[in-house]
Amino acid sequence: MINATHNVRVIKHIDGSYNTYANFTTVKEALNYMRRLDFVNDSWYIIDANDNRLRLNDQNKLEVFNSLIG
Repeated sequence: MINATHNVRVIKHIDGSYNTYANFTTVKEALNYMRRLDFVNDSWYIIDANDNRLRLNDQNKLEVFNSLIG
């Protein structure tokens, strides 16, 4: 049995705070979820298992985003 940890999160910055919308086991799953639901804009982020904040840049590539304010 595989024990998959869902510690990759899709979050959104709303009114000065972050809300988690979904949890995944991989960044790829989170990215597919964001793209499928058209969540690609400046207020949506992925937090990976190492607490890195990721977002899509203008070239549709993931990049590390260091700011806590969306």
